[in-house]
Amino acid sequence: MTRRARQIVGVTAWCVAVMALAGCRNHMPHAWTWPYGGDLQRSYAAPPGEQANQWDPYAASIEITPLEDTNPVRTQHILIATVRDKDGRGLPNRRVEWILSDGSVGDIVEVDSAGWRQSRGIKVTNDFAVTHTSDGDKRNFFKKRPDRIAMGTGNPADDILLEEGQTWIAITSPIEGETHIVAYAPGIYDWSKHKAFAVKRWMDVVWEFPAAATNPTGTPHEFVTRVNKASDGSPLAGYKVTYRILDGPAGSFSGGGDSITVMTDAQGMARTTLNQARPAEGTNNVEITIVRGGNDQCCQPEMTVAVGRTSKTWIGPKIAIQKDCVAQAMLGEQFSYNIVVTNPSQVPTNGVVVTDPLPDGIDFVSANPPATPQGRTLTWSGGTLPGGGTWRAEVVVRGTRKGTFQNTASVRTDEGLTAQDGCETRISEAALQLQKTCTPEVTVCDEIVHTVTVTNPGDAAARNVRVVDRLPDGLTTLDGRNELVFDGGTIEPGQSKQATFKVKASRTGRFTNTAMATADGGLSAQDSCEVVVRKPELRVTKTAPGDRYIGRNAEYTVTVTNTGDAPARDTVVTDVLPPGVEFVSADGNGSLSGRTVTWSAGTLDPGASRTFKLVVRATDAMDVKNVVTARAFCAEAQAEADMTVRGIPAILLEVVDVEDPIEVGENVTYIVTVTNQGSAVGTNIRITCTVQPEGSPVSAEGPSRASVSGQTVTFDPIPTLAPKQRATFKVIVKANSPKDTRFAVSMVTDQQTTPVTETESTYFYE
Repeated sequence: MTRRARQIVGVTAWCVAVMALAGCRNHMPHAWTWPYGGDLQRSYAAPPGEQANQWDPYAASIEITPLEDTNPVRTQHILIATVRDKDGRGLPNRRVEWILSDGSVGDIVEVDSAGWRQSRGIKVTNDFAVTHTSDGDKRNFFKKRPDRIAMGTGNPADDILLEEGQTWIAITSPIEGETHIVAYAPGIYDWSKHKAFAVKRWMDVVWEFPAAATNPTGTPHEFVTRVNKASDGSPLAGYKVTYRILDGPAGSFSGGGDSITVMTDAQGMARTTLNQARPAEGTNNVEITIVRGGNDQCCQPEMTVAVGRTSKTWIGPKIAIQKDCVAQAMLGEQFSYNIVVTNPSQVPTNGVVVTDPLPDGIDFVSANPPATPQGRTLTWSGGTLPGGGTWRAEVVVRGTRKGTFQNTASVRTDEGLTAQDGCETRISEAALQLQKTCTPEVTVCDEIVHTVTVTNPGDAAARNVRVVDRLPDGLTTLDGRNELVFDGGTIEPGQSKQATFKVKASRTGRFTNTAMATADGGLSAQDSCEVVVRKPELRVTKTAPGDRYIGRNAEYTVTVTNTGDAPARDTVVTDVLPPGVEFVSADGNGSLSGRTVTWSAGTLDPGASRTFKLVVRATDAMDVKNVVTARAFCAEAQAEADMTVRGIPAILLEVVDVEDPIEVGENVTYIVTVTNQGSAVGTNIRITCTVQPEGSPVSAEGPSRASVSGQTVTFDPIPTLAPKQRATFKVIVKANSPKDTRFAVSMVTDQQTTPVTETESTYFYE
């Protein structure tokens, strides 16, 4: 189909649309219609699946940018169309048809194909295309931003930035001529607003305007504009290049005047020189117009190729100076002034001279680079300082008296430039005071607390303050050192710092302790304190009876005495009862816990004593060793007493007959019982039984072997019989004749050498 045929189809479609307008004004805009399936058909200009008379109730106008432009041939040119509503807002997803008019040079090479619609942008032919307007960057749903479309050149400046409601095509031409472009929005009802027109001129020309430049004031500057063919890069001569000063400092081009027209030469260059009327800083903006001359023979009119701008900035030399110094210095201490001279411009300045007059009270020591002293003024000749250059000097000085001193340095140049800067230093003097305290009197077991307080009563900070306290013989730190060190750092005027140390004494005596404080500048101070170290000494004695029998009471006497030169604080006496005795009573509020008796003696002053009494009862025969301990803070003593507890064996002898009376011819049994009722073991217990003639011994048995000799029965001795134990013997006697007879038993022991006897009477009858 030819371009003309398409135009006829388009007009016919619009006629049909106008006749159907009344019934379609309320339809949804065609840009939102869901696309139908199947192959895309392009038999008419309306979107697929829609009728030509379906108007967009929102779209009100279309515009195109740029409206008119000139480009070199063989380059690509972007045209952007925007569909807006009646309030000027861009509308997304609106169809735009692009038409290159008959007789135009160039072709459509690329179209906006973004979007998800089946009817999205497509180039139908090289002079007809259909696109849809953008809905912005879809990556941010809540905040619209331009949709960036890269051109593939790697240069972000070439990218297309589409706002919501915009779409684009790219055209090019290999030959000179004009391209007339129509952007048509078929959804806009108003025929006067549904088309936009643009003209693109193509010329076989490329140009290069002079770049913006910066020069020193008062110097000439040459502008060069280059014009070449776009097709092969060869120079183009005879093009008119007009330079015109738009603003800035007064000046003129070569030949005079604020504008000049220069023809390009055989190298395609148009040159001119700009001169200032007088040296002045500022910027001249210069407009440059390139015009191709007309040719009457071939009917080629004169044509403006390009209009551009450049700028010329004039700068002059500058000078600046900065002087820095410490805010405070100590009297007699060396410190530095630092002087920095700079030329912040891009052009040099000449004949730089720096002077620095020192105030009275500040003496010169040295300078780098060396200065020329004249009295109290220092001078340097810096020569030429290039643009952006820096000159530095360090001046070492010393304060000779207290006070605040202002020092100002100046700089001047051959161009008459001057600058000055100053700084202020306070010359101060620090001082040290030291106060040392320690516990005045302690026992050898107490920790001795030392406190050092260092103060700066001066008007300057005391730096690197250090306090050293060397302990005398007999005193050490808790970890065994004989020197204490406190680093106070910096102490500001009027301030103090304090440190507390703890030491211990290894012996009694009187100790003097001196601490020394030092700081920078030879500052020092010292102070001393004295401590007296004493010690309590306890001596304890204990007396007890030498012997006691089991069951008898024994009285102990305990005396504790402080023989030292310090009070014995919290003195406590304890006596642990040994086996063999039991507690009866204790005076002096003595209390029993388990088998330990405790007395609280409180504080015993030097030479003081306390006596306590303890009564116990002997319970076991044994040698009893009783130890008493006296303890106080920093003192302890023990004493012991021995006592022998003895027991007494008490053997009870008993004899009974089992039956009484006994018929003659029958036997009677006698039971002999020996019981140790005493508190000691009985030893070698011997039993002897005697039978009267009326009877005769038959047999005998017991814990030891028995023997019968005539009328006497004898048992071997029992070696031991413990307290509360008993031994039983049995003797059987035969009654031979009637009589009131007697059965006699005799017992002797190691402890009872006099025999103990016992008899039992029995009546024998017929």
